[in-house]
Amino acid sequence: MPDKDVKRRLPVVQPPAEPAEEPRPAWHWVGFGAVAIFIVWLPLAYLAESLGRRLTAGTLGPAGDAHFSDLSRSERLAVLARLALPQAVALVLAAMAGGFLVTRFGQKTTSRDAAFAGLTVGALALGLTFSQAGFSLAGFVVPLVATGAAAAGGMLGRRRR
Repeated sequence: MPDKDVKRRLPVVQPPAEPAEEPRPAWHWVGFGAVAIFIVWLPLAYLAESLGRRLTAGTLGPAGDAHFSDLSRSERLAVLARLALPQAVALVLAAMAGGFLVTRFGQKTTSRDAAFAGLTVGALALGLTFSQAGFSLAGFVVPLVATGAAAAGGMLGRRRR
């Protein structure tokens, strides 16, 4: 007679082992990072534009009645700084977020790949700017800022990995 204390167990069928997935190549993560930068940058740029308009309302008037050319040189520089600074902060935050994504979740990525994502976004923004407003040396600030901020975000992402 079988022992009552021993439980009979059914054999467990193990599913076949799935082959290990290859990690995505770094260039995939560059694309993901560039898209992430744009996704974060667009709403931040909208908010930065609103903030810039509020900051310049005292100089140009609430409806922008004053003409920019009528202002003194120092007033014009102040207006440009009030418009550009929020936009620069928005770009830096977005590029850092995209660079962070690249190196935090990409297994074979480095901060160089994150910087390349920022450069990609900066080059695309530069091309769009030149197509609408024409050539300007000031336009090259965007790729420089985006590349540097994305690299900085990439360094943060590597630390969090």
